Amino acid sequence: MNCKYSKQKLNKKVECKKLHKIIGYNDCANCSLKEYKVHNKVQTIVQKSNKLTKLERNRESLFTNDMEHCIICGKSPVNKHEIFGGRNRINSIKYKLVIPLCVCNHHNQIKCKGIHFDKKLRDEWQKKGQVIFEETYPDLKFVDIFKKNYL
Repeated sequence: MNCKYSKQKLNKKVECKKLHKIIGYNDCANCSLKEYKVHNKVQTIVQKSNKLTKLERNRESLFTNDMEHCIICGKSPVNKHEIFGGRNRINSIKYKLVIPLCVCNHHNQIKCKGIHFDKKLRDEWQKKGQVIFEETYPDLKFVDIFKKNYL
């Protein structure tokens, strides 16, 4: 169903916009008027994903040099957690506001604990993140970059 003239209806039948009638899947596959859809956005998505992958691979932290052990309990293996998520996730990576957390402290879905579930823990690390950002980058304004004051 990659023909740009075909459209699947709610009743699971195929409508051909070129022929102006309802046709079967086999009729669409064997049609001489078939033209394939062009997806221009695929290239930009792949390029953006490659940049993001490179950023994620090279994450560093202002809090610790040891990115192989949990910053809270010292366990290994770890997930690298960006302190400011959502729209600020890239900024967290860029300004090295990343911490290594074990699965239990990161997102333990069975016990519903970890930084993704515990608002107090998340707020504590966001405050620490803002403090260390302002110490490390005194010429930059935290609120201008991250759009919120966490102190």
